[in-house]
Amino acid sequence: MRLLFHIIIFKIKSLIKILTQDSFSGIVKNIASFIVFAAFTIGVYYFTRFSVDYLLDTAKIGSFLLHRFLSMLLFVFFLSINVGNMIVSYATFYRSQEVQYYLTKPISYGQLFILKFFDNFFYSSTAFFLIAFAVVLGYGSHFNVHWTYYFHIMFLMLLPYMLIAGCIAVIILLLSMQFSKYLSVRKIIGILILLYLILLAVYFSLTSPLKVVAAVLQHYPYLDQYFGYLDPPITKYLPNYWISEALYWHMRGDGSYAFSYTILLLITTVLTFLCMVVLGRKLFYKSWISSLNLQNRNQNLSLKNKWYSPAKSYLYGTQSNVLIRKEITQFIREPSQWIHLVIISLLILTFLVSIANINLNQNMPFLQTISYIVVLLFNAFLIASIALRFIYPSLSIEGQCFWSILSAPVNRNKLMIVKFLLWFIPLVILSEILVIFSHVSLMDHPSLVLVASFLMLGSAFALVGLNFGAGAYFSDYREINPIRVASSQSATITFLISILFLIILVSFIFIPLNGLFSYILKGIAFNFNYLYLSTIGFFIISLIIGTASIAIAIKSVNRDF
Repeated sequence: MRLLFHIIIFKIKSLIKILTQDSFSGIVKNIASFIVFAAFTIGVYYFTRFSVDYLLDTAKIGSFLLHRFLSMLLFVFFLSINVGNMIVSYATFYRSQEVQYYLTKPISYGQLFILKFFDNFFYSSTAFFLIAFAVVLGYGSHFNVHWTYYFHIMFLMLLPYMLIAGCIAVIILLLSMQFSKYLSVRKIIGILILLYLILLAVYFSLTSPLKVVAAVLQHYPYLDQYFGYLDPPITKYLPNYWISEALYWHMRGDGSYAFSYTILLLITTVLTFLCMVVLGRKLFYKSWISSLNLQNRNQNLSLKNKWYSPAKSYLYGTQSNVLIRKEITQFIREPSQWIHLVIISLLILTFLVSIANINLNQNMPFLQTISYIVVLLFNAFLIASIALRFIYPSLSIEGQCFWSILSAPVNRNKLMIVKFLLWFIPLVILSEILVIFSHVSLMDHPSLVLVASFLMLGSAFALVGLNFGAGAYFSDYREINPIRVASSQSATITFLISILFLIILVSFIFIPLNGLFSYILKGIAFNFNYLYLSTIGFFIISLIIGTASIAIAIKSVNRDF
C-alpha cells in the first residue's frame, strides 16, 4: 500500500504541475477553463432552478412526479457514466504505455488495477460531477435546503451512484476481455449493444412517463401525494430509484426514511467495489495479455485487407489518395475508434427511427416553437458530440512522429484540408438526414425544411471547424489515446464553447420561428424575410467561426512542427 500511495501522490503533483504550467497556451487554457466552466455552471444552475420552479409552482405537477422524472434522468445519467467509463477504461487499462511501464516495476496487479481504476474514474467522470453539482444547487435552492445537505447529496449519494456505474463498467469490460478468447470483438460489441438497448427499452416501457403522468393526473387536484403503488416492483431495486426516494422523503421532512435509502446506496457501492477489486486481481493481467493477442489479430486482419493499399488510386490525385487512405487506416487500426463509432451509429439509427415518429405539430405557437427548437438543438448537439469525440483528437493521435509526414513532399494545407473534409462531409450528410427525419410531420411547410437544412449545414461547418481548430491548438502529441484526448480539460472547454454556439443558434431563430408558427397556426401576419435574414446571419457567423478555426489549426501545426 505504501507504493500505491507513493504513486498517487506523484500523480497529484504531476496534475498540479500541468494545471500551473506557465506557457501561453497553458495560461489561455486555464483562463478559458475558468470562464467557460463558471458560465456553464451558472447557466445549468438557473436552468435547473427555472425548471423546478415551473414544474412545481406553475404546472403544479406535484413532488412525486418531479422526483419520478428525476429518477428517469438519473437512469440515463447512470448509463452515460457506465458506457463512458467502459470505453475510457479500455484505453486506460489496455492501451496505456503507463500500464506497460508499471508492469515492469514491483507493484502487484491488484494495486495497479485499483490505481488505474481511480485514474480512469476521476478522469472520465469529473465533468459529469461538476454538472451534477450545478443541478443539485438549482434543485436544492427551490426547497431552501441547508448548505450541509448539498454535501450529503454530492458525496453520500451522487458520488457513490457514479462509483457503482463505474465499477459495473469495469466488471463488464474485464469479462468481455476474457470472452474475447472465444468470441470475436464484433460479436461481443454486438451483444453488449443489444443488452443495453434491451435494458433501455424495458426500463422505459415499465416507467413510461406518459403512463405515469396520466395515472397521477387522475387524482387531480390532489397531485402532491405519494403514489408509490404506481412504481413497477423491479425498479425499486435500482440505485436511481433509491436516490429519488431519498430526495423525495427528505423534502417531505421524513429524514429517517431518506437516510435508509442513503445507507442502502452506500452498502451497494461498497459491495460493488469489492466485487470489482476481486475480479480485477484475478482477471486484470490475464485480460491485459488477451488485449495484446487481440491487437495482433487486428493488425493481421488490416494487413490482409488490400483495399487500403496506397498503390491504388481512383478519381482523386495520387497524393490525395495516399492521405485519404492514411486517415482511414489510422482510424480503423485503433479499436477504441471504430468500436465507439459502431456504438454511436446504432444509437443514431435508433434515434432516427424514434424521431421520425414524433409529431411536432402543436396547437399553440409558443409550444410549437419550443418543441421544434428542442429537436433542432438535439440534432446539433449530436453533431457537436461526434465532433468532440472524433475530430478534436484527430491531430493529437498523429503522435510525435507526425513530423515524418510533414517532412515529406506534401502540401501541409492540403493535408489539413483532407483531414477536415473527411469528417466534415459525413457529418454534413448526417445533419441533413437528421433534418429530413425530424421534419416528417412538417413536410407540408417546405420553407421550414429549407431553413433547417441551412441552419444544420452552418452548424456542422462551425462545430467541425471549432473542434478541428481547438484540437490543433491544444494538441498533445504525447497522448495518442483518442479517448483520453477527447476527455481532457481543453476538450471539455471546447464542448462547452460548442454549447454556447448552440445558444447563439437559439438567439437567432427563436423570435422568427415563433412568428412563423403564429402565422401557420393563428394566421397572424408574418414577414418571411425576418426568418430568411436571421438564417443567413447565423450561416455567415458559422462560416466565420469554421473558417477561422481551420486557419488556427493550420497555424498551430506550423507552430508545433
